[in-house]
Amino acid sequence: MEIVQRIGSAILTAYSILIAYRVIFAIVGFFTKAKVYPEAGKDHTYGIVIAARNEEKVIGRLLESIARQDYDRSLLTVYVVADNCSDNTARICREWGARVYERSEPEKARKGWALEYLFENIERDYGIGSVDAYLFFDADNLLKSDFITQINRAFDACGDIVVGYRNTKNFDTNFISAAYGLHFYRSTMEMHRPRCFFHQSTHIAGTGYAVASRLLKDGWHWTCLTEDTQLCLTAISRGVKIDFCEAAEFFDEQPYSVGVMVRQRLRWAKGRLACFFLLFPRLLRGIFINRERRFSCYDMFFYILPKSLLSALASMLYSLAVFIAGFAAAGAGGAVPVTLAAVLGPLKALAGSWVSYAAAGALIAVRERRRIHCKTGKLILYVLLWPFFDLTGLPIAIASLFMRVRWKPIRHDRDIAIGELETVKK
Repeated sequence: MEIVQRIGSAILTAYSILIAYRVIFAIVGFFTKAKVYPEAGKDHTYGIVIAARNEEKVIGRLLESIARQDYDRSLLTVYVVADNCSDNTARICREWGARVYERSEPEKARKGWALEYLFENIERDYGIGSVDAYLFFDADNLLKSDFITQINRAFDACGDIVVGYRNTKNFDTNFISAAYGLHFYRSTMEMHRPRCFFHQSTHIAGTGYAVASRLLKDGWHWTCLTEDTQLCLTAISRGVKIDFCEAAEFFDEQPYSVGVMVRQRLRWAKGRLACFFLLFPRLLRGIFINRERRFSCYDMFFYILPKSLLSALASMLYSLAVFIAGFAAAGAGGAVPVTLAAVLGPLKALAGSWVSYAAAGALIAVRERRRIHCKTGKLILYVLLWPFFDLTGLPIAIASLFMRVRWKPIRHDRDIAIGELETVKK
């Protein structure tokens, strides 16, 4: 029993040392200001890419927010792939002047495959290199009026991939949508902002990012369940820089039901695990041979490492050892207090985790408060409930190992205009 404890303690200590830099990241992310990019030397041309499946309720609002940009409209071209749609998504997009490609392949209904199809058509009809970069959005997104101007400043300075600031347009719907919002605010505070401060690559999370067209000259070939993670890890393993532009703010609609949350996060867990096994050798190789992006490869290795699953495995092994030791003691005529500890221990750990996550959520809410569209009383309640989101991550990750997970669209129905969200709290 003592040997098991020593081994577990040694592994935990080693892992804590390897990711200790994240404490510094969190401190820097809380206190530092957003990076300010200089005025762009050139107004670049952009292809705006949208993959949509039955999004007639919200996609018009996205296209409206694009039309409201303070950027030269002649430099923007909107491309939409209406993927297996049975509603008016394609018609609405054409009415807004988008170049629409309709796709009907139900057996391959997935965002990654839809984007692959779209870029094949763009290459055939216009050439992928006909613009300087591509901006990727989901149909439920809304862009602040200066989004592209701000992205252009960062892209002009960096030239590879730029990620915008992901805000939540329905934060105050309920504690589920709020939990998603806090999750993405945490990414900004603990990952995007400090990585930008230290001139390191950040990660891509689904939508709201720009990619240089030269990086897509061979088309789009990231088609797993989490195509954004696959693109991110591939880019970093190749030495591509991923920058963060906090001034480029956009809004995303979040799920607000437990069922949809579980379904989406099952896909995240399954997709991230597939990406880990597919790409971790490249990241490890990059740590040793990629001098310019060595730390980014190291950072992304631990970002994609399935920590929750490894922790679960370690906990199960430890609990098994505790029970075996307890029954052995009972057989020798001793008491079995150790088995009671095995039951109470996880409960204490759960309570401690809930408190620590709530405390972290409070810090995130304080730091990002002026961006959060929610009354203070409700925000406090949502922070107290937020640990539910993180603590359900482990059982969801475990379940994903034994389930066949398919990509399914998330229903979006919040008819919100960008004008309702552009007022920023001071």
